[in-house]
Amino acid sequence: MSTPVPSPRPTPQSVARTVADRSPAANWLIPTGLVLLSVVPVVAGSLRLAELAGGPPIVPDGDRVTAAPVALVTHIVAVTVFSLVGAFQFAPGLRRRHRAWHRAAGRVLVLCGLLTAGTGLWLTLFLPPAAVDSELLIAIRVVVSVAMAACVGVGFLAVRRRDFAAHRAWMIRGYAIGMGAGTQFFTQLAWLAVVGPVTASGRTGTMAAGWLINVVVAEWVIRRRAAGQDRRRDAVRVSGSARPRPAG
Repeated sequence: MSTPVPSPRPTPQSVARTVADRSPAANWLIPTGLVLLSVVPVVAGSLRLAELAGGPPIVPDGDRVTAAPVALVTHIVAVTVFSLVGAFQFAPGLRRRHRAWHRAAGRVLVLCGLLTAGTGLWLTLFLPPAAVDSELLIAIRVVVSVAMAACVGVGFLAVRRRDFAAHRAWMIRGYAIGMGAGTQFFTQLAWLAVVGPVTASGRTGTMAAGWLINVVVAEWVIRRRAAGQDRRRDAVRVSGSARPRPAG
């Protein structure tokens, strides 16, 4: 009687691939939610670009920010690409089935992330502040811009040395910071609904809250992913130790 050939031993990567392929929520709901979160800032940026092209002023504060058109256009285009393309980097199935696309999109996102942070820092430092921008908010924006650039830069260096876990973690952090405007739309809506017109202190608080919420969610996602990888490694070890040895 022939000895049965043992099936290949599962690995953490194969287990993760199976989970990703069977999870439509992870593959489509997450990117869809991130795209929806990007809608308001993307629309606002598009209206600002139309204004710069000669259209009517629709978005407030146009006279101040349009004084630096090159930096402003670069910032809007970079953050739009970063937000929309970056959303699909969070689809595990898409990432695994289209690795070439993931790598190409990742290079674009690194460039756009650094441009977003750099132009955001330039606009903060060299444009006159808005009437409701406090000195504290300006300082927070500087810290946020530097932090975003650092996260994207560290994420890029991590993938260059093939540390994919660190790469994912740092790019998630950078993306969360870059998506601050989407969350800030809702924190400012909450302020308007509960308190009333946005004051300087209210703007500082709602802007900071938007970034803080995103950073907290990002850290939760990173730790949840790490815990899931630990569970998969444990499952693989148990499966491997329980597998019967072929008869000699």
